[in-house]
Amino acid sequence: MQFPEPMSSVVPGLHGRVLGVLARTERPMTGRALAGLLRSHASPSGVQRVLDDLVSNGVVIAEPAGRARLYTLNRQHVAYPAIDQLARLRQLLLDRIKAEAKSWAVPAKAIWLFGSTARGQGGTDSDLDLLIVRPDDVDDSDPGWLEQVDTLSAHASLWSGNSCEVVEYSAQEVQDLINHGERLVTELRRDAVPIAGSTPRQILYRKAG
Repeated sequence: MQFPEPMSSVVPGLHGRVLGVLARTERPMTGRALAGLLRSHASPSGVQRVLDDLVSNGVVIAEPAGRARLYTLNRQHVAYPAIDQLARLRQLLLDRIKAEAKSWAVPAKAIWLFGSTARGQGGTDSDLDLLIVRPDDVDDSDPGWLEQVDTLSAHASLWSGNSCEVVEYSAQEVQDLINHGERLVTELRRDAVPIAGSTPRQILYRKAG
């Protein structure tokens, strides 16, 4: 999955990138303003050609504004539900992971997304990094625990197309990382996205008892 621009995972090229920007806002904008919101550079002329194509297909609405034209996504178009789904691929992936985690016979204390995918920077060759906090009363070799973690990792890879890498700590091990001022804790405090269980703030800012 292209995490910075999920739409591009299915609609490659500039069309997907432009649709991704339009799907994120209902505010009318000029083609030049839209080009400035793309995560990677595209020429205003290239963006304009895409907008003209989308307008001709009725997917985008163009309205005059003085000498300029303002563009919005046509949310009444029959294609809009599909566009909306594609624009939200990252959140849909996290929702699936959360739903599976909630079904675990041995619940995790927390599951977070971290690394480049959490920062919205990961591409197709990036790992999908999950940090799982295991309850202290569950052994790391518990068969039931291992099976559900392995299954989630395999499913997340299938759902995203990215290799899922799991980093696992017990709750006490996380506390030890905090007490020793490990760099990972700083990175998690800055970037981690909560998926299930306790949030990074609830765990990473807790004082040792």
